[in-house]
This record gives sequence, C-alpha cells and structure tokens, in this order.
Amino acid sequence: MEEKELKNKKSHSSKEVWLALFIAIIIVVIVSMLLSLLGNFLQNKFGVNYAYAATATTEQVAKPAYKALRVEQNPIEPLKLKAGEEATFIVKFKNIGAQKWLGKNIDKPVSLKMINGENSDFYAKEWLSQNEAYRVKYYVDPNVVGTFKFKVKAPDINGPYSNKLSLFAGKDPIPGGTIEIIMNVYGGKNPSPPPPPIANEQINNSPTPYFWQVISSDQSIPEDLRFTEPTLRVALFFADTKDQEKYLPIKIQTLDNAPYEIRDKNNNLLVNATSGDLLEINFDFNLKRYFINSNGQRLLMTDQLLRFLPRDENTIFKIVSWNNGPFWGMPVNDNEFRGLIEVQYNPNTERCWLINELPMEKYLKSVSEVSDSSPYELLKAQKIAARTYAIFRYLNPKYTDTPDEEPIFTLKATQADQVYRGYNFEKRAPNIGRAAEETRGQVILYNNDPIVAYYFAQSDGRTRSSYDVRMTTAPVPYLIAKNDPPGVGKKLLGHGVGMPQRSAIVAAQQGANYLQILKYYYTGVDIKKVYPVK
Repeated sequence: MEEKELKNKKSHSSKEVWLALFIAIIIVVIVSMLLSLLGNFLQNKFGVNYAYAATATTEQVAKPAYKALRVEQNPIEPLKLKAGEEATFIVKFKNIGAQKWLGKNIDKPVSLKMINGENSDFYAKEWLSQNEAYRVKYYVDPNVVGTFKFKVKAPDINGPYSNKLSLFAGKDPIPGGTIEIIMNVYGGKNPSPPPPPIANEQINNSPTPYFWQVISSDQSIPEDLRFTEPTLRVALFFADTKDQEKYLPIKIQTLDNAPYEIRDKNNNLLVNATSGDLLEINFDFNLKRYFINSNGQRLLMTDQLLRFLPRDENTIFKIVSWNNGPFWGMPVNDNEFRGLIEVQYNPNTERCWLINELPMEKYLKSVSEVSDSSPYELLKAQKIAARTYAIFRYLNPKYTDTPDEEPIFTLKATQADQVYRGYNFEKRAPNIGRAAEETRGQVILYNNDPIVAYYFAQSDGRTRSSYDVRMTTAPVPYLIAKNDPPGVGKKLLGHGVGMPQRSAIVAAQQGANYLQILKYYYTGVDIKKVYPVK
C-alpha cells in the first residue's frame, strides 16, 4: 500500500513539473511577442529602432542610423524647358542605414528638400512646400531602394539654373542623399540687366575700385607665329544600333546647287555631284558597309569612310534629314555647315559619326556660348577663350578610343566641349563673327603653351581651383580659385573653373577691356597672336 502511494505521489509531482515548464514556455513566447509588438509600435510611432539587447547583431550596431546611396537618376543630362513648362524628375536612393525611412506621423519624416532650406527655383504645385519636393509616403526598409518621383517647373526668366537638394530625416541631412538639378530655361522673360557702370571719374576717385582694375589696361598683342591655323573636326552627332532609325539615312545636299565630290579615306573619287545632288548615306552595322543612294537607287557600297568635299570654299552643306533645333526658344534648324562633311564609323565605340571639318576661324564664328547682344569686349574675350580651348584640344586629343588611337574628331558640338551651331548661327550673330575676326589668331598662353581655357556661366562669389573640383589631375597655376565680386550672393552655375561668363559681362559693362577680363580670371597668362590668318 505504501509503495503504491509513493508511485502516485511521484507521478503527481512529475505532472506538476511538466505543467510548470509548459506555463513558463507560454510566458516566454507571450513576452517575446509583446516585446516585438512594442518595438514595432515605437518604430512606427517615434521613428526609433527598439531592439531586444540580447538579439541585436553586430551589423545592426555598426550601421549608422541614416545613410543613403543614389542608384539612379532620370534625366541625367541638364533639363531644357520652356518657361512655365513642367517635367518629371526621378531619383532612386538605396537605404544603406539601420533605420527604416518613414514618412507619416513621426518626428523624423524622410523627405527630399533644398539643401540649405531656401526656396527652390523649380517649385511645382505638387510639392509639399517651396523647398520640399517629396516625402516618403509609406516606408523604405534598410537595404531597399526607394523611388522619389516629382515634378519640376521651369522659372519664368530665361537662363541656366542649378538647385541642390538632399534627403533629410526631420531636420538632419542624410549622408549620401544629395542631388543637383540643372535646368536651362528659354522662351520666357530676359534677365534684368546689371546696374549701369560708374562714370570714369567716379572709378578713379573710388576707394574700392573695380576688381578687374588690378590688371593693366595695356592692349598690345605680341606676335609669336609658331603655328598654322588648325583645321578642326567637329562631331555633330552619331548613330548606333539603338537609335539608328532616328539619324539614318543621313540626307545631304548643298545650298544653291553648288557642286561637290564624295571621296574615300584614300582620296579615291566615289561620286561627282555636279548639281549639288541630294544623296542619302546609310550604314549597315552588321556588314560594316556604307551605302550611297540617290532617288531611291543605290549608287555604290563601300567599307571606306565617306568625305563630302566642296569645290568652292564658300559652299554650304545642308543635313536635310537632321532637325537641330530649336535653340534657346527660337524656331530654327541649325543644320547647315561650312567646310566638308564626313561620315565615319568607329568600331571601338560602334558608333557612326557625322563630322564637320573646317578651319579654326570659320568654326569660331559659329560657336554659340554667349548672346550676340553681349558687350563687345566680352565677345572678344569669349572668342579668345573658345579659340584657346579648341587649340588645346587640337594639340592634346581626348577622343582617341579608335583602332589606331588617333582622334576621330577634335571637339563635340555640344556642351561636352563648346556649343557649335553652324552657318545659320553665323548669319544670326554678326557681332560674334566680328569679334572672332578682330581677335584672329589670338590665344591665351602660360609658359608659352596654350592653356585649357575652361569657362562657365556664373559664380557664387569665387571661382574654383581646377584640381579641387577634379577638372584636372594636378594643380594648374592659371586655374586657381579667385574672388569674383559680381557673383557674390548668386548661385554657382557650372563647374566654377576659369572665366564666369556673367561676371565677365559685368566687367565689360564697367569698362574692362577683353585682355583685363581674361588676365584676371586666368592667372599669370599672356595673350599672343600665334598664327597668321588670311
């Protein structure tokens, strides 16, 4: 009897142990669930991470709370909009911090705002405020990419604009979350002119003379005729397999039915167009062959590049198939060019280029970097800077990704080098043409070598060292940071290296001559005539 009672007691005791263990497990599970719910509540409510200390990983501890990585932006190129026009801007950031990005009902909403809190030039109605473009709508988890899509609106006044925005968590900027939106506006109001210059007697008596007066007003130009006038090769556009239908076939003819010839690389005559015939040029990217057609009929096929040579130096070629416009709001099609035209395929880049070859001085008349109505001394300074940049690129080629490592062209006809618009612009800009003629052969030199004459739109009160902003791989003595009084209080538009065009306009209006403008912004340089011109 005692033995049976002892067994019953042991069995009862065992059941109590298992019951206690089961209850303990239930309690642990419930507590864990409550902690998890509490953590989620705190994170959603207050924007802070709540992690149970025993389960936090080394990676969570090491990561900063907020950090971003820009992974995509569209468009990448500067926007070109008519005044008042809107466009969609998209930028994608990856959340590489430990903190979830939240947008609503928290102390630190993540949003994209102007970096210094000022009102944006590109404010659109859907923005949250004049300086806040977009706010996270729901959340972006760590290691997830968030998309910021919003409208930008062009201001009413023409000109170039640049706005810098950044991701913010509340009032704190998020590292890695900065972007810059660049826009060129046309078709609106013209900017207000700068104040009129002070009279000469006021300048002489002023305790604070104009900044450019530290440079001598001597306008003598020494000659050092060591060069001949360069022949430049300007890339107008290219076709590749992705957009060949947009550019091919290329239709070419001459104005006034002027005769021309088509020759290959070895100067073999292929076509003799005695009446300025309209011809079509196509390229087969599979066969690597050029085709010349006339009125739907094939004239020939060749694997050699094609050169359109005028018989007279005044002949103008017209690229009938190319719509190169509008330009700053003007309904123009700048598709007419002096010199010769070449069609050449580069197998290294798999692009078929249309190239305009012409002498330096004729090229300069069609370089459109400032308005034809700008002060004349500025026009001369700009032509010398453009000529210097072009001759530097002629002597130091950069487009050498070719089979023989020889440059396929000297310059591009875009802001990648200098904006070149061809014969129609030459006719529209007589003052620019006259400035080019009056400064023929004049080049900016440092230690007797042509400089890389960078210029840009507008400073913020100082220019930049080319090395500091990585425009050059080493410090360059003539491209150092300079004080620029006309730019004080304004926004930097461009890379900031060399001559700021808007400040140069102000200097010219104040009475500076073109040599004073150039020698102020390019430190320690000389200006000489380095080649004779017919």
